Amino acid sequence: MTIGPKKKVSKTQSRTRHSTWETINLKKISNTYKVSTCKNCGAKKLAYKVCPVCGYYKGKQVITIKSKGNEKVIDA
Repeated sequence: MTIGPKKKVSKTQSRTRHSTWETINLKKISNTYKVSTCKNCGAKKLAYKVCPVCGYYKGKQVITIKSKGNEKVIDA
């Protein structure tokens, strides 16, 4: 016997929970790992990794990131 949700969770409530979770984990990651800013777009990223927003690493574009609506398609 499976027990499902008692009531529907609104979009606002679930999105708030997800955004809060993201900011808390970014703080935890920044305490453990070195977090730097991307020189191309200025977004926060892990050091020595490709920027997930623009796809640049050390001033060169490594991967192409295309966005379709809300979802992102990453091509290598």
